[in-house]
Amino acid sequence: MKASYWNRFCPTLFGKGVVELIGEKAKELGMSKIMVVTETDLIKFKVATKVIDYLKAAGYDPVIFDRCKADAPSDICDEGAKAAVQNSVDGIVAVGGGSSLDTAKAIGIIVSMGGTSICDYYQISCKDRKLKLICISTTAGTGSENSQYAVIGDSKTGVKQVPEYSPDLAIVDPVMTYTLPKSQTASTGMDALAHCAEAITSKNWNPYVYTVGAAGIRIVMKYLPIAVREPANALAREKMAFAANLGGLVILESGCQMGHAFSQSFGGKYHVPHGLGCAWGFPGAMVYAAQYGDRESAEVVAEAMGIDFDAQTPSEALAKRMGEKAIALMKEIGIPTLKASGYTLEDALSIADVMAEDAAIANAPGEHNLDQIKAYITYTYDAYQ
Repeated sequence: MKASYWNRFCPTLFGKGVVELIGEKAKELGMSKIMVVTETDLIKFKVATKVIDYLKAAGYDPVIFDRCKADAPSDICDEGAKAAVQNSVDGIVAVGGGSSLDTAKAIGIIVSMGGTSICDYYQISCKDRKLKLICISTTAGTGSENSQYAVIGDSKTGVKQVPEYSPDLAIVDPVMTYTLPKSQTASTGMDALAHCAEAITSKNWNPYVYTVGAAGIRIVMKYLPIAVREPANALAREKMAFAANLGGLVILESGCQMGHAFSQSFGGKYHVPHGLGCAWGFPGAMVYAAQYGDRESAEVVAEAMGIDFDAQTPSEALAKRMGEKAIALMKEIGIPTLKASGYTLEDALSIADVMAEDAAIANAPGEHNLDQIKAYITYTYDAYQ
């Protein structure tokens, strides 16, 4: 076992019905004026309204900022910060998927830094935080609720940037995911799987990541198809919420790699949902890791995915089996292909230069030079048809 260091910095409150404690937890953190950061549809479909009602019952009169959109656009983040300052809030309760939670983190950065735009703070890790932050997830995928990373889409360039702002508390209540549509259940579930597997096969792996990430993979492989087939299955929803949280924990330790670099680069250019991009990027990321990375890491993922192999299995054969297993899962849960979604191989290859500069790719094994990136993208496009 190599020498390693790890730490979990964000407490997580997990369980069915725990969202009802939001008022109590906000008071424990000393919040007096709260802004709820969410999206319009979560108000419309009475998901975020549950949280708002619990806050009101606890004596709060929350400000509502429901302008969040996919990819956490920088201009929306700036609007949210302006609203926070105008209403003198000292706490944020973020409700939603990764984009809403990341928008809330960006708001926290802008206000804490005394600025007006997140564009000025893309490279920072905000330590002197002026706003307390509680993140409540409504999807089972991003793990953003207990991660300091805020993936922000620059509104002018489309490039994804990743500043940092740590939540003070993550609340993971599986009930909040019950209304998630099948397509989003599938794609966000693949994001959770990608977090666990990419963290294990990152060049920064450690034994903690092996243990926690492998547990997350086993849960996703068993329960994601059930959650897609049976959206009302409470056990499957609970298990997927837990797996997503585990995925968030392991990427804090060793980071994502090739698949997320693809998703962030492709999504930035073509405005594809993050989870869908991660699903497309996942099989190739596993093949790439098995080809260029640590054999033990690949074996940990393969075993957790239920792939047959032994010590004599060549790495190329193991890589092929990992890709095939991932593709079989994607077909089972109805992930559309890149081609069926209207994209050509040339479209995919057009992001190679941007992908080479993506922050996640630095965690990938191998040299990740332009030839390797193009080979990865070609496999990604051709293998899943």
